[in-house]
Amino acid sequence: MPAQQHASIYQQMGGAEGVRTFVETFCQTIETTEVGRPVLLLHLRGHGMAHARMEQFNFFSGLFGGPRLYAEKWGHSNVRQIHAHVQLGEAEVTAWLSCMAITLDKLDYPAALKQQLMDNFTPMARLLINQ
Repeated sequence: MPAQQHASIYQQMGGAEGVRTFVETFCQTIETTEVGRPVLLLHLRGHGMAHARMEQFNFFSGLFGGPRLYAEKWGHSNVRQIHAHVQLGEAEVTAWLSCMAITLDKLDYPAALKQQLMDNFTPMARLLINQ
C-alpha cells in the first residue's frame, strides 16, 4: 500500500502551510465570487473575514488530523455549537458548499482527496441549517 493512503488529510494537504493555502483560497472564493456573497455577508455581520481566516485555519487543522488548535483555544470543535448564533438556511449552506467546490477545483489535490473532502463537508454543512 502506498504510504499516502495512511497519511492524514492534514499531511496530504501539506501540513500547516497546505491548510493555510486551503483556507486562503476558500476565503478568496467567498470574497470574490457572486456565489460566495451570502457567506461573505454572514462573516461581515460577524467578526469579519480576518477573524474567519484565523478560526478556519484553527478548525480545519484539527478536522484534517493536524493540531487541534480550535479545540485547544475554545474547549471544543463542535461545528453546530460554533455556528449556533448564525441563522443558516439552505441558500447559505448551498453557497458555502459551492465555494468549497470552487476552492477544491483551484487546488492541486488528487481527485480522491477532493471527493473525500466534499463527501465530509456536505453532510456537515447540511447539519447547520437552522432556518
